[in-house]
Amino acid sequence: MSVSHPRRRTVAEQVHIQLIEAAVETGFGLIDDARDYRASGEPELSSRALAEAGKTATGIEDHLQRLGDSESWPFFLLVAELRTEIAEAEREAS
Repeated sequence: MSVSHPRRRTVAEQVHIQLIEAAVETGFGLIDDARDYRASGEPELSSRALAEAGKTATGIEDHLQRLGDSESWPFFLLVAELRTEIAEAEREAS
């Protein structure tokens, strides 16, 4: 009987995952920026930051398609949360 060992990630896969993690952080940071801009009376900058957060979420989804299911599924929850936060920030701006 052979014991199944999890496959080790290649360096390229590790880097790809780190880039996705950084993009997730960037997306949430952009939402924070949008809220700060709105609170400072700069709605145009707020709107731009939210648009960039949306583009970031789309980019993350594109990158996730390149990973295997086992590597990408944890990030789908984060992207869903990111999209929820973007929608909430947009509602706050209305």
